[in-house]
Amino acid sequence: MARSPLLTGRFGFSPMKSGLFAALILLVVLMTPGATAAGPSSSLPPTGPVILDLNGTLIPHSYKLYTASFVATSAATNLSFAFRDDPAFLELSSVSVTTGSGSNLVSNGNFASGTIGASAPNGWTYLNQFGATFSGALTSGCGVASANCYYDGSVQAYDVITQVIATKIGSTYNVAFDLNETGSLTTFSRLSTNGNINTTAGNGVDLLVYAGAVPKVAEPSSLAVLFVGLAGLAWITRRQRR
Repeated sequence: MARSPLLTGRFGFSPMKSGLFAALILLVVLMTPGATAAGPSSSLPPTGPVILDLNGTLIPHSYKLYTASFVATSAATNLSFAFRDDPAFLELSSVSVTTGSGSNLVSNGNFASGTIGASAPNGWTYLNQFGATFSGALTSGCGVASANCYYDGSVQAYDVITQVIATKIGSTYNVAFDLNETGSLTTFSRLSTNGNINTTAGNGVDLLVYAGAVPKVAEPSSLAVLFVGLAGLAWITRRQRR
């Protein structure tokens, strides 16, 4: 395969200047929105207003009821669930938000409506910032209050379903849901700790619940990437002067 003219000096660049030019191109690529690295590798959970994290607790292998609560800080609150299950799958069912009495504020909390196999059940928005494989989907025959559940086995990273709920600032809201896990591991873990950080052989299993802003992926900041690029340019410049 022929080498690029840019690297051979065909256009009059010296090898050192060619390296500098290549580094500039690399920096531009790194700073371009949408530029991504390779697939997920034992990624941390998204950042955001967490109200429940199952990390370190026992994994249920039949449906278990979980509860949490939050005080609303705005008139609209995003209720979000982040999933990770390297070797198996999590089953989410019967999601509700109430003020202690009254009707369920969650739309389609029992996942009864939507297209089977779709990542976003009716009333929910799906997020998968890391592009994790085996992402969640509406599935039949696995629910508690209906025939359906949300079935998620996101590998080595977290994906998210979220919806906006009308809330009153200062009011306390109670969240409840049923959860089951189809594998054999015993303890929830944010990250894979068995040495496998790329495939379904990992042991990372976790679920987090957020109430507030949409969770954001915990990634290195653009400033950090810029610093690395500038450091590389400075090193090349020093070599060129020598």
